[in-house]
Amino acid sequence: MKSQPLNDMDKWQTWWIVTGPKLPHNELRFTDRIFLAPLSEADFQDAKKRRPPVLKMDASLDSQVIAYPPRDEVQSHHRLQIDVEAANVDEACDIAQRIADRLLLSLSLSIPGRRYHAELRMLRRVGEQQEVTAWSQSARIAMFYEPDPLIENDLTGVRALFSTTEKDSVAENAYVHLLTAWQLQNTAGAKPLQRSILQHYVLCVEAIVTGVMTSIRRERGDSIRQEERKFAAEFAETLSKRANKPEAIREASTELRRIGLINMLPSIATVSSVLRLPDNVKDQAVNLYRFRSSNLSHPGRDKPEAFKEWLASGPTVDQFCLADIVARSFLAAYCKHISGIE
Repeated sequence: MKSQPLNDMDKWQTWWIVTGPKLPHNELRFTDRIFLAPLSEADFQDAKKRRPPVLKMDASLDSQVIAYPPRDEVQSHHRLQIDVEAANVDEACDIAQRIADRLLLSLSLSIPGRRYHAELRMLRRVGEQQEVTAWSQSARIAMFYEPDPLIENDLTGVRALFSTTEKDSVAENAYVHLLTAWQLQNTAGAKPLQRSILQHYVLCVEAIVTGVMTSIRRERGDSIRQEERKFAAEFAETLSKRANKPEAIREASTELRRIGLINMLPSIATVSSVLRLPDNVKDQAVNLYRFRSSNLSHPGRDKPEAFKEWLASGPTVDQFCLADIVARSFLAAYCKHISGIE
């Protein structure tokens, strides 16, 4: 990768407190940009006093939500320094965090004992004396306009959904996954959680689809069994004539899943129709499930841009991310379907 000009990519020093089962007595160079070293007693005492402050944020509107980042407070006689090149302080923190996460994992898997932990305390541009306190860039503030009046008629659907998520096992399962996705997504600065966030959005949809299809399969049980027996008899007659018997068996397994209404993609379409969801939500749910199957269901290297379509929200707090829209649409429609609300 070609290096960018210095005015675009400045050099930054990030300074961490690190602890673990084994740490050096003298400065140890891990790479040309990563150093582990002991602290002097004076630096140790100073580090204890210079903890990142709790952020105080305010906005012009009276209604607001402030999400603070997750953080481990670490105290130790050792420091970790990671030098990076970045265009600004936010990017420097982000790059250094990824390097630190990989280093801590490598240490924890290679060195026997408890896990290694590190806390980013400060950073600065190389050549400057001014230090930037860590974490301030990770807080997120969402501003809300003054609320509209809530009236009794608004509560009809709310009460039905509230009751359904408590009493109906399908709705409760989907609700737990949606709530988990929300809580993970509200964790500011938690980019490594993207896989889990998206997985729980998909599991919310999957819980609704599976629950509705279970009822449909029960209702169509006789016709399904009849079609399965017919297919099995035909398959038994033709198998001896097939040259590639393993391929024939795989094809038969796929066909039995179709007959049994087990395949997820056609099930999404069926349930969308039952719940009277619009075609665009049905298509988005199909695409979301395909994305999960191709990107989250097997090991592989994630591309951050691949998640933007599903997890990036709009420019205002009123514009939800696409995965959220799909999941909440399925849960709300299911609860209305169960409670009989039109």
